[in-house]
Amino acid sequence: MVSDDYEKYIRELDELSLSALKETFNIGASRAADSLSRMTGRPVSITVPEVMVVRIREVPEILGDDIKMGVYVRLSRGIEGHAFFLFEPEDGKRLFTIISGDMVETTREIDELYPSAMKEVGNILISSFANALSEFLGTVIEQTPPEFVMDFVSAILDFALADVGKYSDYTVILRTEIVIEDFEFRENFLLIPDPRSMERILKTLMEGLL
Repeated sequence: MVSDDYEKYIRELDELSLSALKETFNIGASRAADSLSRMTGRPVSITVPEVMVVRIREVPEILGDDIKMGVYVRLSRGIEGHAFFLFEPEDGKRLFTIISGDMVETTREIDELYPSAMKEVGNILISSFANALSEFLGTVIEQTPPEFVMDFVSAILDFALADVGKYSDYTVILRTEIVIEDFEFRENFLLIPDPRSMERILKTLMEGLL
């Protein structure tokens, strides 16, 4: 059962609180950029310009309930919940082209290598954000191997939102901006913690601002 303070934390979450949370995730974004730069051999910049705490039922509308590709990881131990990195199909194809260079030529090779490449990218991003959050909370967050997903947003998130939605009305969305040389990608990282984990994040955040 979530404590009565949970809703209080949500209601009192102001711009200063969100800025502090955004700064935590920007630390993860910087680390992810370094890892992705080594992977692609190109300069990479990743920032988190916006962090939103939103009602679960509003997520498909906010993201646009169209077909997206993504990577899913289950979080446990220090934080229980779900993490998704979602991107537009066209952005995914362009990112894959950057990663693979001229090494991939046939449709068959693309079909075989694309999910693996996207899982690697998604895992880099999710792991970097999760590690930054684990340091912020002073805990260890364990992750399952990444899974590649492609469907309408509502279908991709259905099981995770249903799992958490039994106990909580809220989740966290991070708008991410990835720039690789002259190419800019605007994607979304979703952290969908269970209520106790969400409460822990918010409580630590609020205490840090006192």
